[in-house]
Amino acid sequence: MSQTHADSENKLVLRYWNCAGRGMLMRYMAYDADLDFIDDLVDIDEDFLGGTWESTKKFLPELAGPFKALPVVQHHGATINETGACSQYVAEIAGYMPKSPLDRAKVIMISDHIYEDILINISYALWGFRDWDRDVIGGFAGPTSGLPLKFSNLEDILDKSTSGFAVGSEVSMADFAIFYIVDILTQRMLEVESGPAAVELLFGSKPALAKHQKMMATRPNMSKYRSSAQWKLYGPYLSGKGVMGERTHELELGDTELEGIEILASKLIACLT
Repeated sequence: MSQTHADSENKLVLRYWNCAGRGMLMRYMAYDADLDFIDDLVDIDEDFLGGTWESTKKFLPELAGPFKALPVVQHHGATINETGACSQYVAEIAGYMPKSPLDRAKVIMISDHIYEDILINISYALWGFRDWDRDVIGGFAGPTSGLPLKFSNLEDILDKSTSGFAVGSEVSMADFAIFYIVDILTQRMLEVESGPAAVELLFGSKPALAKHQKMMATRPNMSKYRSSAQWKLYGPYLSGKGVMGERTHELELGDTELEGIEILASKLIACLT
């Protein structure tokens, strides 16, 4: 349950639901950099299903910020919303944004590509707000212009890198964004029937991505965090539906997260074979 913290006015606070979703990128960077911060969770059961977020908590500026939404970053008495702004702020204080204006733009380009063209479309499709074929698998240019093309773009970027990093010669927000989206999709798809074949089709012929995943996963603080009890609270779940599990049906909220992932995996197989 999220709470206001009397001692946190000047301390960094990252606030998001107890799932990975749009909050995981900023968490990965904060833990990797060993920042002194509060990983503040808003509980899906208590606050979303219980209704307290919609009725009360989102209207509290100290919890939900000026835009009455999550994620939220608080620091030195200020509060900001929006996924990109929150992630970029954490990247700045963690030292994961390059100094060069052009390199900074490239980092934002890659991170936005992942968020806007991959993560948000899948997340909305899981909740029935976007169409799997039109918005996730496909795109304006046809059935392979969506998800398959986006991951090919990331492979191309890493394949051309001489350092192993997405931009420049040091780790940046872009590297954490790439790691997160490849990891969460791989792990969730491996839990469903069609998933292993879909993972092989989507990622199997992308050696630069595979090398990058291994590099990021074995960073000492990343490895420690991903083995922690804290990560296990929310890290495995792409969306709030992952936390709900089979209760999703009882709540009449449509497909479970894993049922949605199975739809995605089966459609990827049909598209790529």
